[in-house]
Amino acid sequence: MHLTKDMKSGKKQVTNALVWFQMKGVMASTLSKQQFEADKAIHLSLDIEHLRHWYLDKEPTHLVVYVESADQFLVMNLQEYITNQWGRGILALDQKTARVTVPASSVLDEQAFAILLRYADIAQWAKALGTEQEDTRLIHRDYNLIYAIGTAGERDVEYGVLWTKWLSKMRHELRIAERPANFDGDADDGWDIVHEHWEHGGIDPEASYPYLDLFNIDDYEPETFMNRWGEEELAEDGMLYTLKNGEKVFGPNAANEYCEFVFGARLNDYGQKLCGYVHALVKMGLLEVREPDDEERTFLSVAPWNSRLV
Repeated sequence: MHLTKDMKSGKKQVTNALVWFQMKGVMASTLSKQQFEADKAIHLSLDIEHLRHWYLDKEPTHLVVYVESADQFLVMNLQEYITNQWGRGILALDQKTARVTVPASSVLDEQAFAILLRYADIAQWAKALGTEQEDTRLIHRDYNLIYAIGTAGERDVEYGVLWTKWLSKMRHELRIAERPANFDGDADDGWDIVHEHWEHGGIDPEASYPYLDLFNIDDYEPETFMNRWGEEELAEDGMLYTLKNGEKVFGPNAANEYCEFVFGARLNDYGQKLCGYVHALVKMGLLEVREPDDEERTFLSVAPWNSRLV
């Protein structure tokens, strides 16, 4: 199956994402919905001969299982599963069949198809640009953001990062925003959010956005004192975060719920390179970007429940 994606013109673009599916089904008389929900997986017995074929095939085959009792399709990359379970050992496995398990969390839905399209774009763009997939993987995630920050000077705006480090939740939140250049106000005022990022387990702002230089935009220096052990402590409730450039940024504590930090942001040399790649992909007709004055924001959610085995 060749996958397509929607264009701003309303037309559909046929992509180079060619996906092979192996279809299976489990009848409601074989597996009830209650049992499926309790097992949280589907177990199938597949021929070793078929598993060897899928393992050696040039293109990965995706197993799709329809669970009638739950009216739900599951999906899993068979080639990757076989590699992880047996590797080359599958070629010498002396048995007729093997049990294959598909977790109930790997649903065949819009998210799964979006991931498949993303893989294809990343590979195609790397070939078109003559660069590494590490670069195009970042571009695919953030091309609208990179383009917007790259045009900040033309639009007379500046960019900042607002990082909420939650103390009472299992996630961090990071927002990238713009405001008029040389804004006369507090560090956390006047921002118009263009990108929002939530991540289960936390966010390292500089590692997550390696194409940005982050810097302190607030002259405020919190008071400190020496504690009884000769260590420097903050007089105010909050945290100090040290950026890669050595600058320290204070994040006030909000009732032990979270600390919030505000940094200035601009493209670094790597960011300028990625921005050039974005313009090149647009010129090639392989990418459409959102205009920076568009009110729509991008949203990135990183959590285990968003993953699919494709």
